[in-house]
Amino acid sequence: MYRSVLLAFLAIAAATPPVHAQESRVTPLARARELGAGATVLVEGVVSVPPGVFDGGFAIQDQTAGIWVLPSANPVQLRVGQRVRVQGTLDEPNGQLAIMPAAIGPLGDRDPPAPREVQTGGLGESQEGWLVKIRGRVAGEVANDEPWGWKVMVDDGSGAVLVFVDAETNVDVTQLRPGDTVEVTGFAGQYGDRYEVIPRAQVDVKVIPPGSTLTRH
Repeated sequence: MYRSVLLAFLAIAAATPPVHAQESRVTPLARARELGAGATVLVEGVVSVPPGVFDGGFAIQDQTAGIWVLPSANPVQLRVGQRVRVQGTLDEPNGQLAIMPAAIGPLGDRDPPAPREVQTGGLGESQEGWLVKIRGRVAGEVANDEPWGWKVMVDDGSGAVLVFVDAETNVDVTQLRPGDTVEVTGFAGQYGDRYEVIPRAQVDVKVIPPGSTLTRH
């Protein structure tokens, strides 16, 4: 996503009301995404990728969509499943729609979000920002994308999708071989003109034993 981008952040204007005082202006994430880069938004969502896992930011989603939140000048400790309110400006570095935050307000805990199951060949703009799950076979050798991480192509028969394993996550995929059947959970992101699934931790990459039937639930 933002592997070689250095980001600068704007300070919160003194006249900006506190993020907790603006409930009536909260916009569903799907509507916020439609506004596009440059729009100022106030959104709420449940954390699906916590800060510090990769790229310095975090991800949230509500019942309508998901989105990436860029690193904040004032980092906030957040947990998966925690609800949070974010005020900021939409940006689109490297093609990935994201929020440059001006204020972040942690709220109460919720259940951790369940990933949305998608076909490998169907990952696109409508899934961008969600926590997703794919199942398929490794299509080709694992590619070393040093120093950023590793690239694995996975195909369930509908078309291959890139699984990008960020080096910051310490997820080990070096033992995967072409033809292995895997189940991968991760953030549906975009880098340039390509959509990708980015796992958060080792538990997000599961090898399905030979002989198991590859089915969708």
